[in-house]
Amino acid sequence: MLAALALAVGVIHAPAQARPSDAVTMPGLCNSPFNVASLRGADVSRVASDRVLVYDGVQVRLDQRGWTTTHRQDPSWVLWFQSLNWLVPLALEDPKTAIDVFEERDRLLPDPGTSADRVDRKAVGWTQGQFRTRLETATCLYALTGNARLIPIATRLVRANADPERYPGPPRRDVHNHGTMSNIALVQAGRAFDRPEWISLAEKRFARDLPEVFSSCGMMWEQSSTYQEHNVSLWDRAARILHVDLAKPEFALGALVRPDGVLEAIGDGQPKAGMTPNGGSLWCESTGWAAGTLDDSTHFTLRFGPRVAYHGHRDRGSMTWFALGTPVLSDRGLYDKRRDARFAFAESMAAHSVFEPVGSPRHNPDTWGTRISNREFRLSDSSEGISRDRVVEFGSDTLTVRDRGVGAKEWIQHWQLAPGWKPTSTGAVHPERGLVLTVDCQRLKAIKVEAFTAWRTAEDAWDLQCRVDADRKRGDGRQTTVLTVAPAP
Repeated sequence: MLAALALAVGVIHAPAQARPSDAVTMPGLCNSPFNVASLRGADVSRVASDRVLVYDGVQVRLDQRGWTTTHRQDPSWVLWFQSLNWLVPLALEDPKTAIDVFEERDRLLPDPGTSADRVDRKAVGWTQGQFRTRLETATCLYALTGNARLIPIATRLVRANADPERYPGPPRRDVHNHGTMSNIALVQAGRAFDRPEWISLAEKRFARDLPEVFSSCGMMWEQSSTYQEHNVSLWDRAARILHVDLAKPEFALGALVRPDGVLEAIGDGQPKAGMTPNGGSLWCESTGWAAGTLDDSTHFTLRFGPRVAYHGHRDRGSMTWFALGTPVLSDRGLYDKRRDARFAFAESMAAHSVFEPVGSPRHNPDTWGTRISNREFRLSDSSEGISRDRVVEFGSDTLTVRDRGVGAKEWIQHWQLAPGWKPTSTGAVHPERGLVLTVDCQRLKAIKVEAFTAWRTAEDAWDLQCRVDADRKRGDGRQTTVLTVAPAP
């Protein structure tokens, strides 16, 4: 933790987590806030006696100063602290204190209104994400306790959610999953507090936003496979209200899933198991996605499209490859949202199977794609004096990539091996699966890295690198690499 933060609020390691009494039944509306509170290690054991909370290792005194605690290294900490989700485990044991604390916070930090600067609103817990998640907590607590003291609090939170100036979506802003979640929060609150006008507002927003959420191929615009899953899940609820289907978005999601039921974490997020693959072929030119299943044991994804935005990474030209029933190339995912070295690595070109111009780590171009066939593609981009051309051909046990780059003296082809592979002088072996990977290229080098396979979980992995210098006469760097997977002899 940052030293300044430690001086302001204190840092506590390994906090105990509050748990519900066996005698208490938790409403379904409370599952999400309770699970986040548990994930963040909420210790509410001193809230009643001392008004002291430990949240994700940070100790906060719940007074005027404590309520405005910030966490520069982890912006998401502030969001979830201000959501008050940690009042849910407290309410399961001590509902009176939970409502008292909610009222205290509401009185000390009133809504500064639309005209307030975003920085000022964030400091007092009134950004859109903060008041939307706090409404979810208020709805849960009302479903749990039926306490009428929550009604005026929820009404003020709904008023903020209803404010068109602060709505994260059309017509003032691009469509975004935060707007969808805001509308779901309004529907839940409308049902819990018996306010049909809140539900009506959400339904009108749903109908207006849906045509802009997904591109014509079914992929959303947020540049992350796990956010595709998130948006499909969110809009599945809205679709039932609107009586429409999400056939294309659901198909696009299923095409991204490997035959073993794993959704690779491409962009922000962590891999998700237990998904349902559909074996389909996906081509999304506008949003920059390709995927396909060649047989029951081979699957691939390929990234291109608009420059990095939303939840995307510097992964243009990157791929995942699942061959002979085994993940060979994977993406690294995201450890968590703390702005630290792991976060920077996860977003970088060095964490993806790309053709990197050495010396330009912030290269961020729009990348165009052409589908030659369902298994062969061509990608190209040009920005700030650097241009790249990549032809990728996926096979059941071979992957061929032809790269050409202009504008850098040295280039690196990164091959991000899935966890379980061990490097050799000619590629890698997978002892558990009995497989050998041969990488046919110049100047092969193995670099040890991390793969983030779950929330705050890091596993050892390897980045196999093929390096090439730009030709002095031609001025370009060229590298053709063939990756071959086979059973070990």
